[in-house]
Amino acid sequence: MSNIRQAKDKLRKEISSLKKKYTPDELHKRSLDVLSVLELTGIFQESKTIFIYNNLNDEVQTSGFIRKWNSEKDFYLPAIANDEMTFRKYAPDTCFRQSDLGIMEPVGDDFTDYEKTDLIIIPGVAFDRKMNRLGRGKGYYDRFLPKLKAPRLGICFEFQLFDEIPSDKNDIKTDYIVSENEFIW
Repeated sequence: MSNIRQAKDKLRKEISSLKKKYTPDELHKRSLDVLSVLELTGIFQESKTIFIYNNLNDEVQTSGFIRKWNSEKDFYLPAIANDEMTFRKYAPDTCFRQSDLGIMEPVGDDFTDYEKTDLIIIPGVAFDRKMNRLGRGKGYYDRFLPKLKAPRLGICFEFQLFDEIPSDKNDIKTDYIVSENEFIW
């Protein structure tokens, strides 16, 4: 195993331990703080067609945010098919199924008109101020992101943001990062 891979795995474990120190209510409050900063950014305000994720319990919680903005924005959520990420339109009556990873994925047609995408909001285990992102290790976003020209915006809790994290040539950088207290571009 390479040194970078070992460093990534170590950081994933550290972040997992940190997240366990917070109650679900604390993570929800922190999520609201992150999303309040996001709402103030020009890149979000100017975007109409947005790819966003459906959160796991330990990630910045997006479901209420999606419902809040659904009448003004067109949201698309990820699903995994044949080990590749695709995005599907969200609507209040969207049916969901639970993936093998425990993520609620929308059922429906894949959206492939990527030129119409204004913004993609990305989760991560950790980010750094050099715009690097550490995911969960499956590479779904790193394989998908090169298909889009839309700006990439990572959202995270403050304790997931570092000056530098381990990264390699396969890791796709973000263009922006939002935490509870920062908007980095």
